[in-house]
Amino acid sequence: MTPRKAVPAIFQGLESGLKMFRWIVLVLLVLFLFSGVQKVTSENVGLLLRFGRLQGASPANQIKKPGLVLALPYPIDSLLQVPVKQEGEVTVKEVWKGITDLAALDKIDPVLEGYCLTGDQNIIQTQMVVKYRITDPIRFRIWMDDPEGMLSEVVLAAVTQTVAGWGVNDVLRLQQGGNETPGTTESLADTVRRRAQQRLDQVECGVWITALEFKEIHPPRHVVAEFRDVQNARIEMETQKREAEGFVSSTIPAAQAESNRLVKAASVYQNAAVAKAAAEFSVFEQIYQEYQKNPELVWGRLFMETFEQIIENVGKLRFVAPDTRVIVSDAESKQ
Repeated sequence: MTPRKAVPAIFQGLESGLKMFRWIVLVLLVLFLFSGVQKVTSENVGLLLRFGRLQGASPANQIKKPGLVLALPYPIDSLLQVPVKQEGEVTVKEVWKGITDLAALDKIDPVLEGYCLTGDQNIIQTQMVVKYRITDPIRFRIWMDDPEGMLSEVVLAAVTQTVAGWGVNDVLRLQQGGNETPGTTESLADTVRRRAQQRLDQVECGVWITALEFKEIHPPRHVVAEFRDVQNARIEMETQKREAEGFVSSTIPAAQAESNRLVKAASVYQNAAVAKAAAEFSVFEQIYQEYQKNPELVWGRLFMETFEQIIENVGKLRFVAPDTRVIVSDAESKQ
């Protein structure tokens, strides 16, 4: 048997190094393959993209629920997490300028600041806060490049359209009387939210507006003092109108009650007068019938009764001789 030729020490070291390198490469390869495994948090859902293409045959398979997701390493696969359980918020400032902004000029420059034109050709500036939830993560995250920017533009278009149909006083009060149902009021925020949601549904962007709030709304800072004077005058007018209505509501019932009392008293007096006249007529008729039968007797009786009444009412009597001159003083006349 031929003895094995001895391997130099340097080659033995190289062989050992190659074995170690293979194990290191194998471990790195395993780590690389498992580096694509990611976790979708409880408040999100995941969308798996492979070379930029969404994986899954149906929307149910394309949307990954919270938990571990097996994926190939980046840049082969990428996992997008969409916060469907969180409420997002967007602030719309395109038509707003601070009323206390000292750096602004004494006029509105559309290049530097925005505004809305009301239906009665007045200008207002406003800042809105929009809260939303994601209803379709695929449409929201894949179909749109800038979903929050689109939401802001849609809300801006809705508020511009709405304000253009309202008067400035209604806009500043944030509500308007109902056109179809008199006596009802329509909130400016609700109207803008409804119109913005209709536009979002038309483009199918997978967003639902949960709330819309006007954080600040005011006329241009250059005429805010005049607007306040007008508002104060309007408030004073409404106050006086309510006071007048209160006076009317308290005076008319009192006048109506007094009218009813007078009518009732007149009716009572009428009944009493008619009854008295009827009684006197009955007595007169009886006396007249007796008078027709025996005129002298009836006349004498009436004369005596009348004379007795006069005597009773005269009181003190003084008899004087015929042809005597009588002077009656004031004291005696009063007696």
